[in-house]
Amino acid sequence: MVDLGILRYYIYAVAPLQVLVFIVTYRKVREAWEKLPAMSWKTISFLLGLLAILVASIMEFPFLISNSLAGFFLLGIFVGPIEEFSKLLPVKLYREEKWKLWKKTIGAAFFFGLIEGSLYALILLIVGEHLMALYRVFLVAFHVALTFVTVTHYLVKESWSGYLRASLYHSLYDLPLLVFVGGYRGPYLKALMGLGLLMVALLIVDVLRTAPLVEELIPREEEEVKELPLPSPVAVDEELTSSP
Repeated sequence: MVDLGILRYYIYAVAPLQVLVFIVTYRKVREAWEKLPAMSWKTISFLLGLLAILVASIMEFPFLISNSLAGFFLLGIFVGPIEEFSKLLPVKLYREEKWKLWKKTIGAAFFFGLIEGSLYALILLIVGEHLMALYRVFLVAFHVALTFVTVTHYLVKESWSGYLRASLYHSLYDLPLLVFVGGYRGPYLKALMGLGLLMVALLIVDVLRTAPLVEELIPREEEEVKELPLPSPVAVDEELTSSP
């Protein structure tokens, strides 16, 4: 088994919050999803999620080349902006109704988290960390929650504020994990873990506050244009013949 040291307590502490993220995100995303029209999304979202994984991996690779603490620290800082941007690719690649973009993007985030989580879970099972592998299942909802905040604010308010917040939540959650892998065991690790816990809690609040905005994406029926009745030819002839 891998020696996770003090980091194991961070994972134990954040696990209940991640379960809560799972529950809240499932409820709010499902409610929003069912309010929008049905569409075929699984295949395209899987491909977009796979594309997001590839884009994020390419962008994160330079930070891993040195295999140093500095590299892992910088990755911790930029992992949020990189991965949240890669999951937002559908709104940049397509020009269609906002509700369709929303569903494709949420679906891409789901498959992004599922693919990433499956790979990590496989590695954890190989090294004998069965509980940690199970924990990775709940992190699929973490990715969906972050994208839910990002894409909803982007499409409804045409604002990057959701993206900035989601990137911050993501980076500060991952930072203690990454610097630990990079070899850091210093006194600031506990502070980073506390900050990571706070970010997950703030994400839950953000999901709840973002959920009502999805109402703005529901397509509205266009008002029927009432045409004025055209005068009949008979009426026109009568008017002409009766004129002096």
